[in-house]
Amino acid sequence: MIASNTDPFPAADLETNKSGRLTDPQVARLRGMARAGRKDEFIIAAACVGLAVLLVAGPGSAPNAWIRPLAGAGLLVVAAIVSFRAATAPSALTQDLNRGRVETLEGAIGKHTRDSESSHTRYTNYYIDVAGQTFQVDGTAYNAAPEVGIVSLYVLPRSHVILNLERLPDRPLPAGATANPFVAVRAAIASTLSSDPVQSAEARAELEAIGKVMRPERSSVTTPPPADQRDPRPLAQAILGSWQMGPISMTFLPDGTMVATLPGGRQKDGRWSVSSDGRLHASATGRDQAAEAWVAGDLLTISENGEAMVYRRAAAN
Repeated sequence: MIASNTDPFPAADLETNKSGRLTDPQVARLRGMARAGRKDEFIIAAACVGLAVLLVAGPGSAPNAWIRPLAGAGLLVVAAIVSFRAATAPSALTQDLNRGRVETLEGAIGKHTRDSESSHTRYTNYYIDVAGQTFQVDGTAYNAAPEVGIVSLYVLPRSHVILNLERLPDRPLPAGATANPFVAVRAAIASTLSSDPVQSAEARAELEAIGKVMRPERSSVTTPPPADQRDPRPLAQAILGSWQMGPISMTFLPDGTMVATLPGGRQKDGRWSVSSDGRLHASATGRDQAAEAWVAGDLLTISENGEAMVYRRAAAN
């Protein structure tokens, strides 16, 4: 279970947890949890003693009265065992605190819930899955954890208390995924149906990474920045070369021709020019389109109809 905390994954504790240690606030909070656990065990023992007294000393007779002393004796034995264990045997959490060691698990995250019902009360249990291990958490931690992706989970090894979670960068995509992302998507979708939860979580993380590659990079800036922030050359010179946005690339050649490479490697030829009003005209889509365009650093921004698309200059081969 995750340690009770208003912030389930405190960034202030992350560096210490990454080094395999607990922070002082975490130790104090966990010691309180350990004391509460021992108190609960003594309460259970006391309840067993109370029930035993009622069974043995209760008034009245019953057809099976001979069972009551036996049941009472059994409850007293349970109370003694629980009390002895609470007083002498350290809990898993106490053992973790004594050792003070934090373990790291890395892998694709999975999440699931399980509904239960007790005494006409229905409640939901929340779980996080990483690297083939399952951890029960509360609703706050469940909602704060990412739905998909690669994470590092920092946990106590015996009690399985989650101390922290860190979202890691996406793993490199399979070879050829950027050239033909739709084939990679189909393969990843098939893997999400695997009965192996680890493989399924890895596939979902891969789908998320492919989606980021395929998702156009957009900008809320739809008007050119000041001249001192743009490439000082005329647009017709600054735009020459190849530009990449996810799986889409555009190459502007000095002779006024252009090549657009679409997902899957399909190419379209067209023409481009810069009009006297400074707008970029391009026809690789089959029709002439005019838009505001500017180059700033290694970024080419094309703004049309209130939406800006940002391309990054492709590295020279």
